[in-house]
Amino acid sequence: MAAVLVAVLSVVMLERQRDGVSSERMTLASTPVTVWRSNEIEGGPLVVVAHGYAGSRQMMQPISIALARAGFVVAAFDFLGHGRNTDPMTGDVASLEGATARLVEQTIAVAQAARDLPGVTGPISLVGHSMATDVVIRTAERIDDVAAVVAISMYSDAVTPNSPERLLIVSGAREGRLRDVALGRLHQIDTEAIEGETVTNGAVVRRAVAAPSVGHVGVLYSQFTLTEVRDWIAATAGSKSVGPLPHIAPWLLTLLISLVVLMWPLSNALGPPLVRPAQLGRRIILILVAPIAPALLAAIVILPGMGGLFAFGALTVFTGTWGAVQLALLWRVGVRPARIRPRAIALMLVWGLGIFALALNHYGAAFVPTGRRLGIMLMLMLGTVPFCVADALVVARSGWIASLGQRILPLLTLLCAMLVSTELGIAFTVLPVMVLFWMVYGLAGGWVQKRSDPTSVGFVLGVILAWSVAASTPLVAS
Repeated sequence: MAAVLVAVLSVVMLERQRDGVSSERMTLASTPVTVWRSNEIEGGPLVVVAHGYAGSRQMMQPISIALARAGFVVAAFDFLGHGRNTDPMTGDVASLEGATARLVEQTIAVAQAARDLPGVTGPISLVGHSMATDVVIRTAERIDDVAAVVAISMYSDAVTPNSPERLLIVSGAREGRLRDVALGRLHQIDTEAIEGETVTNGAVVRRAVAAPSVGHVGVLYSQFTLTEVRDWIAATAGSKSVGPLPHIAPWLLTLLISLVVLMWPLSNALGPPLVRPAQLGRRIILILVAPIAPALLAAIVILPGMGGLFAFGALTVFTGTWGAVQLALLWRVGVRPARIRPRAIALMLVWGLGIFALALNHYGAAFVPTGRRLGIMLMLMLGTVPFCVADALVVARSGWIASLGQRILPLLTLLCAMLVSTELGIAFTVLPVMVLFWMVYGLAGGWVQKRSDPTSVGFVLGVILAWSVAASTPLVAS
C-alpha cells in the first residue's frame, strides 16, 4: 500500500510539473516533434530543442517546460535513429560530412517547418545537449535569424571568436573535461575570463557556467541549468523570465523507486519461498569464464551491417553465444531449464513492461520500441533469452561473489569487443543500459525467483533486455 501511495503521489506531482503548459505531438519535416506552449501566454518566439546521442525529446522535457512557461513556443524533436524516429542515422558518425551533416540538415528542416506553426513570432533560438551541441552550433551558421544558442555539455570545434554571436555553454560540475572546453571557447573572447562570467566583443556575447553537483544527464534536470537557459533566451528575446521551473528529477526518481519496491510484495502472490537449490561449487569458475573467448570472437567477426543496421546482429550473436555456452555446461553438470510457470511470467511482464517501462517512457526517456525497433527486439531475443536463462540458472546456484562475476564478466567482454570493433562501438550505450537493467529488473527478478523458478524469470528477463536495448540504442545504418 505504501509503494502504491508513493507511486500515485509521484505521478500526481509529475503531472503538476506540466501545469500551465500544453504539449502536442506532430510530425514536422518527416520528424517526430513535440510542441510545447504556454496556456497563459499566446504565441511567442520559437525555440528548437535537440537531444544528445541515445537520447530523446522526453529527456529534454524539463527544459521544454521551463521555456514554454516563459512564453516560448518550443519544438523538441527526435534525431534520426533516436526515440520515436525509426529512420536510421546514416553516414560516418566520426565525419563532419557524414552523420553530422545529415543531422544539421534535419535540424534546419525542423526549424523551418516549426516557423509556420500558429503563434510563432520573432527569431529562433537553438538548444542542444551533448552530440546536439555541435549540430545546433553548425545549424546556427546556416540560419540567418538565430537569436541565441545554448550548448549543454558541449563539445564542438565549430565555435569561433565570431560565431555563434550569442552563446551560452552549460556544463555539469562533474564534467571536468567539458568544462575545460567551455572555458576555452570563452577565452576566444577574453583570455582572462572565468567560469560564470559573461563576456562580450562587439556583437558577440558569450557565457560559460557549471551546474552544481551534476553530471552528463543530471545537468538536464538541474534547476541551475533551467534558470540559466530560460534567462539567456528570454534576455535575447527582450522578454521577462516568468513561470516556475519544473522539478521533475526528484519525483521521477521517487516514482521509479516506488515501482521497483512494489514488486517485492507483489511477488508474494506466487506462494511461499522455494528451497534454494544446491550450489555449483568449484564448477562455477569454468561456467563463468568459458563463454568469454567464443562470445568475444563472435561479436567481432559477425558482419557489422547485419540487418542493414550496425551493432544489433553482433549483440544478438554475443548474448546468444554466451548463453549457449553456459547452458551447455550447466546441462553437462545436471542443471537444466525447468518447465516455465505462466503466473510468474505474467506478473513480471505486466510489471516490467506494462507499468515500469511505460512510466519511464512517459516521464524520463524513450523506452518503448516502435516501428522497425519491434523487429529488432524479436531478433535480439534470439540471443538475450538464452543469455538471461543461463544467467538465472547460474545465479540461483551461486554465492554473491560468483553472482557478481556472472553480471560483470559479460559487460567487460562486451566492452572489449566494442574497443576492437568500431562498428559495434557505436552501440556503447548498451553498457549503461545493461547495468541499469540488472539493477532494476535483475533485483525484481530475484524476488520472483525465490517463489518461482530460474527458467521462468530468465525467459522474462531475456524479453525485457531485448525490449530495453531495442528501445534505447540508436539506429545507425550500415
